Amino acid sequence: MLIFLILLLSDIWLWFALITDLKKRNKAFRAVVLAVKASLTAALIYLAVRIAAHGGEFAEPANAYRHIVFGALVALHLTAGSLYLIMIFLTWLPGRLMNHRLRIAGLVNIALFLLVVILFADGYFRQRFDVRIVREEVPIKDLDPALSGMKIDLISDLHISSWHRHYDRLEEVMSVIAAEEPDLLVNTGDFVTYGWQEYGSSDTILRKAGAGSGAFAVIGNHDDGTYHPNYDESYGAENSENLAYKIGASGYQLLSDTVVITRCNGVEIAVAGVITHGHRLDMSYGDFEKVMGQVPDSLFTVMLLHDPAGWLLTAVNGRMPQLTLSGHTHGMQAGMPGGGSSPAARYHERWKGHYRLGNSHLFVTTGLGTSGMALRLFMPPEIVVLTVKPE
Repeated sequence: MLIFLILLLSDIWLWFALITDLKKRNKAFRAVVLAVKASLTAALIYLAVRIAAHGGEFAEPANAYRHIVFGALVALHLTAGSLYLIMIFLTWLPGRLMNHRLRIAGLVNIALFLLVVILFADGYFRQRFDVRIVREEVPIKDLDPALSGMKIDLISDLHISSWHRHYDRLEEVMSVIAAEEPDLLVNTGDFVTYGWQEYGSSDTILRKAGAGSGAFAVIGNHDDGTYHPNYDESYGAENSENLAYKIGASGYQLLSDTVVITRCNGVEIAVAGVITHGHRLDMSYGDFEKVMGQVPDSLFTVMLLHDPAGWLLTAVNGRMPQLTLSGHTHGMQAGMPGGGSSPAARYHERWKGHYRLGNSHLFVTTGLGTSGMALRLFMPPEIVVLTVKPE
């Protein structure tokens, strides 16, 4: 309820501030700005009513999608309202010194409001679907020469309900992966946000992407169903069973604190997966000792671990996997233009890209889907294509 109260106050504040600053502006300009604001308010009311009136399964794709669209509108209003307040405080003293409110200040406030609206609209309609391919070579010490050039496609954080009404775009992503012809396809979890029902029939889309030596997945912290508002042990068991089935039907071998030995170019490699549970920054993990105990010392090992914060825990008996692959952070779905910096860096020591500790490598992807809010701002979704080579 608190968020609805804050949102209501923010919306009323924005209406008051805009009407005040538009009083002496051109009528056509005033009409355009107020029409934009009216559309945003109407969208907020519509979604709030639909969410409140929903009587079906919470995790059905349409309802889960409404929540993240609502989240994007909330973020827009809070951002625009905050900027408006900041600008008023910044121009208050000069206005007092000149004994009148600066006329230019109102125009700047309106321009900032429109700029925020345009930016968020771009983040919703374009940027969240602007999938990039990130390519990087990973030098592995003592790599078997036969594995030189092995290609690993890494994806993560699909949050499948975020593709609702846009499954054709998800299918395009799978086609891009298939065209890469990877040796390994790795998905590091968060297939869903609230529950297995979000999956719908998306398994028919996901299985269009595969890999020569196998496709492997691990669950993320959202995949255990604990984000469902009606979670209990019974739902948790139902969610785990049905989600495992859906992931298998999507063409993945699900690794739950397990190891699979597969072959690439005639050479055996180990693919391991450790489960992740928890909410936000309070994460827990599966059994690293059990998993690493199953991996022969001589094999090149790829570890799937949803949350990169657990990377150092992979060190068991003095050794770590040569390559650990993670997601989870989303880059907070926002950053500065160019995507090189993000608020995610304040909360995650390793939030994006390639990290190295001794002979062990970690790569963190910012993922493909969205959660919390249906938008990305200068933090594009990505497919990571890694090529291993001898060091």
